[in-house]
Amino acid sequence: MTIGQLRFNLLRNALYHTARRRIFECWHRFATFVIILLGASATSSLFGEWGFNAAYAGFAIALIGAAQIVFDFGGRARDHQMLQRDYYNLLAEIDAKPKASAKDTARWYAAMVRIAGNEPPMLRAIEAKAHNDALDALGDEFFDTRTEKLVIPCHHRLFGGFSSFDGYSYRKVGPSPVADAG
Repeated sequence: MTIGQLRFNLLRNALYHTARRRIFECWHRFATFVIILLGASATSSLFGEWGFNAAYAGFAIALIGAAQIVFDFGGRARDHQMLQRDYYNLLAEIDAKPKASAKDTARWYAAMVRIAGNEPPMLRAIEAKAHNDALDALGDEFFDTRTEKLVIPCHHRLFGGFSSFDGYSYRKVGPSPVADAG
């Protein structure tokens, strides 16, 4: 693996974990806000004044509280934060040594594989977006950004945080082999 490919993979993975961390932090804050808001005793009386059954407020509190405990949004955000930090630290180590030997490259690659071993399963649509963001960040230093970007369907952008889209093959923006042959 070349230094350019290594830097790209590290940056892509760091950007992926940044996106996942931000999503889980948002869910954690929202769930905490709703639990506090709905948990207030005044909320129950407001539901009654508005003509709603106060039992619905209790059900919503239990549902959102259970989701927060079971899915542990805050814990998952911290997991992605640690992985993001590890990838950026390794990227900084690489950037600190402009003239790397083959031994350095092998050591950095091994460190990247060790970090990847701690990752939860990837959501492929978010990984594809991180791929495109890494290409934008690195520019044309190592890759042709006009042809290497991945096409992400709209429904993958919408549901990429919930579905892994296993088996889907993201195609590159670049010219297809069929177009080149003609």
